[in-house]
Amino acid sequence: MRAILAFAGLTALALAPAPSAEGAGADRPRVALSVSPAQLALAAPGSRRIKLRNDGAEPVVVDVSRRTVGGQTAAKTWLQIVPVRLSLHSGETAILTLRVRRPRRAEPGDHQVLLLLTTRPARGGRVNLQLRLGVRVKMRVPGRVVRRLALGGLRVHRQRDARSIFVSVANRGNVTLQLRGHVAASLLRHGEQLARLSPRTRRALLPGGRAVLVLLYGGHVRGHVTAVVRIWLGSGLRPVERRYRVRL
Repeated sequence: MRAILAFAGLTALALAPAPSAEGAGADRPRVALSVSPAQLALAAPGSRRIKLRNDGAEPVVVDVSRRTVGGQTAAKTWLQIVPVRLSLHSGETAILTLRVRRPRRAEPGDHQVLLLLTTRPARGGRVNLQLRLGVRVKMRVPGRVVRRLALGGLRVHRQRDARSIFVSVANRGNVTLQLRGHVAASLLRHGEQLARLSPRTRRALLPGGRAVLVLLYGGHVRGHVTAVVRIWLGSGLRPVERRYRVRL
């Protein structure tokens, strides 16, 4: 299994007024950091190098960290950065090495990590200005992506002034599916929409996982109605929909 890593390097400048141009040049910013190359691809297992350059007048320390994107927590562990902290004098360059290991049981498709480069003043620096540069890292695991969701049974919990509708859902694909913000539900009678339901659910559902959607209704409609539950799986894909005949 191969994973592809790609990211876009960015150049960011943070400016602070200088009391004097002595030794720095009148047009040089106090804090400035650049990263190259602008694009990088890496097949796992493997490694690549990134060049950092301090284009500012002040010496800085750069701390390197990782942050997951889109809730893909496991993807962060695939990427190793060496070193995680370095010091740069004005005009000095340094090398970061990125290594990506071969992930085990990784879901096919794209996995993203945000590489954060944060500067802080070196000892004796005159400008206490922090600069943060973010680089998106995309690791691609080859394989056929299967997004498949199954809506199961429904039950109604009746309270005095409200109704809670519980619908079971199962992920029968091989990738994590986002649920929060992707679920819509409504009540119909004779084809006419009576109300929208407020969904409460977990953020995502892992492959092979099961969950229960909680649909809240606090209106006054009672009797037999049709509950329509719809879940969007992603851009360009047909949503999963099921209709239930229920009594409120």
